Amino acid sequence: MLHVDNDERFLQLSRTTLEAEDGIGEVVSVTNNAEATEYLFDRDIDIDCVVSDYELEDGSGLKLLEQVRDRCPYIPFLMFTGTGSEDVASGAISAGATNYLQKGTSGARFVTLASQIQQAVSHRYVEKQVHRGFRAIDTTSEGIALLTNDFRFNYVNEAYADLFGYDSSTLIGGEWKETLTDEADDRLQSEIISEVDSAGEWNGDITGERHDGSTLTLTLTVSVVAEDEYVCAVRDVTERKERERALVRENERLDEFASQVSHDLRGPLSIIYGYLNLARKTGEEEHFDEVETAADRIEAIISDLLEIAREGQKTLKLEEVELVEFAIDVWNGVESESATLDVESTNGRILADRDRLTELFANLFRNAIEHGGDDVTISLGRTPDGFYVADDGPGIPEEQRERVLESGYSTEQSGTGLGLSIVQQIADSHGWTIAIGDSTGGGARFAFSDVEYPGIQ
Repeated sequence: MLHVDNDERFLQLSRTTLEAEDGIGEVVSVTNNAEATEYLFDRDIDIDCVVSDYELEDGSGLKLLEQVRDRCPYIPFLMFTGTGSEDVASGAISAGATNYLQKGTSGARFVTLASQIQQAVSHRYVEKQVHRGFRAIDTTSEGIALLTNDFRFNYVNEAYADLFGYDSSTLIGGEWKETLTDEADDRLQSEIISEVDSAGEWNGDITGERHDGSTLTLTLTVSVVAEDEYVCAVRDVTERKERERALVRENERLDEFASQVSHDLRGPLSIIYGYLNLARKTGEEEHFDEVETAADRIEAIISDLLEIAREGQKTLKLEEVELVEFAIDVWNGVESESATLDVESTNGRILADRDRLTELFANLFRNAIEHGGDDVTISLGRTPDGFYVADDGPGIPEEQRERVLESGYSTEQSGTGLGLSIVQQIADSHGWTIAIGDSTGGGARFAFSDVEYPGIQ
């Protein structure tokens, strides 16, 4: 503690008395402003509290107070003077004094002073801890907010404000529900508040809403910190949740894949074993023709299943694709017999992954030939928001249109039932929607919408 007073004998008495009190520690005594500012600002000494008389050798205690407040705004400063008046007291408090005390003459004056020093230093320590805590909160990457008992913002750190696209000052005084979706706010009212009030804390996932209306998944903790205040901590887990959902989808896809492999290979393998046994018993070579047919079917199934497996692992590489040229190139690689492809009425470009679009067209072309016959005519055309592939074959009955895109579904005994499932996966990966209908020639029509066009050529 630093004590500043003109009277050296009074300083000596003060120092002896105060150092005998618990919690005061060392008392440094000086008689003027110059010495006081030297101890405060130039020497490597921690001063926890300043006690000063009003009248000093080289100026007033108010002048020293102004210097202290300018350089050390939070240090406790007690005006302890024999010059007593309301004006002096008012001036000291207005200038930022922690308290104003008159010296008096009784022995209790130092007891009172010691008590005031201890209170002021203790209060300052608490303030420093609070400020340190708020500085830590302000710099943390986790969003922190203090809420009133009617769930309005009393304080938010920068991380919280940035998370929702606001300035922190904009949120202060506003309702908490401004950063929540309507569904989350309903949950707040019906579930979260009551649990916080009864258990003292609630923790879980909830959906937040940014200033621009977009949403994010949050891990939220709400705790009671006082009778009329709550603390809320949030962390954006949107990406983590999406990775978890993607992992679940991938596991489901792998389960479906394993099931499909087991199911689709069991049939032709049974045929192979059956005809091999017949060949052994009868020695007739024609049974090997059936074995070869079943083996070809296994090869086709494996090829399609491998394509499905690869489809889930590919990353889109979008490029501009000219539909006419691209469709002709794919068509030339398909065993089409006497089937024809009509692209005369089609022109323009789309954005697509070339490898995946190749698989999509190839599967659609093969499907049309398989069901429409060797002389089927396939057409490719533009729509306002995409394109279509149609044929003049027998078409697809309306009651079967939802199922034909399912993995393993086929109306042909020789089909793998996987080709149109691959088409569905490729469309999904591009964000396209498939609609199955009737073509003008009475066959099937697969229309792809939500396709992105870089420009009409």
